[in-house]
Amino acid sequence: MKAAVITSFGEPSVLQVAEAPRPVPGPGQVLARVRAAGVNPAEILARAGAFRLRAPAIIGFEFAGVVEAVGPGVDEGMVGDRVAGWPDSATQGSYAEYTVSSNFATIPDGVSFEEAAATVIGADNAARGLGLLNLRPGETLVVTGASGALGGAAVQFTRQRGVTVIGVAGTANADFVKSLGAIPVAHGPGLVDRIRAVAPDGIDAALDTAGKGLLPTLVDLLGAPDRIVTLADRDAARYGVAFSPGGSGNRDRGPVQEALNLIAAGAWTARIGRSFPLDEAADAHRLVATGHTHGKVILLP
Repeated sequence: MKAAVITSFGEPSVLQVAEAPRPVPGPGQVLARVRAAGVNPAEILARAGAFRLRAPAIIGFEFAGVVEAVGPGVDEGMVGDRVAGWPDSATQGSYAEYTVSSNFATIPDGVSFEEAAATVIGADNAARGLGLLNLRPGETLVVTGASGALGGAAVQFTRQRGVTVIGVAGTANADFVKSLGAIPVAHGPGLVDRIRAVAPDGIDAALDTAGKGLLPTLVDLLGAPDRIVTLADRDAARYGVAFSPGGSGNRDRGPVQEALNLIAAGAWTARIGRSFPLDEAADAHRLVATGHTHGKVILLP
């Protein structure tokens, strides 16, 4: 198969398309023909060597595709099903024509592969972070990075549950954040005052998906760190804030299935910024690294 194979970690140029062995599904796994793969900040870190993966490595932490074969213990009737989920190995990932997975949701009719691949990590991480906040209908939540994949998922899950959402994002994304059901507020100096102006009755909780040093501002806004969760800021402990990073040990297909079903029902937006062919994976990484993608960046193996 073709894959973006990393033989040494470093700059985006280390993503080189080459021939690689097609993986074989083991017990409980399916072999999926990858039709779309999300490109995420965590993969930027992995490519640069932050996770100390062993080379040669094929990265890519979410996919959407079609089941081509199944391993022992998996119903052979699944062959041909459209699925979206996580590759089982950090070094046998979705930047390839094929990957193997045991953790995935079913893609409903009417949902594209690109939309499905753009939803997996965002829906899972957002739902986990929201769960830690124990939100109740009628409360008000601030979401930072509200126009991104994580923030957008958080806004949409929260609005489904009757919570008012204030979405912090750049002014260029204000209309999109509003379309998701949030009250848009521009980031930058004076953020606390702008949030208080649109929420005179106060804020009950905050979810940080941006990871851009906003935790002191959120603590100031709420008066305490108790109901603040960050999905992206590793300095959380310094401010007494809960940090909930994603990883292989806490992935839940349930929220992914819920989000995919909502897309099919026309009640959820999966925003696609730009799609790249596999041999332009390096350019996809360069774009994600800018932080100005205006939607999810997708690879099409």
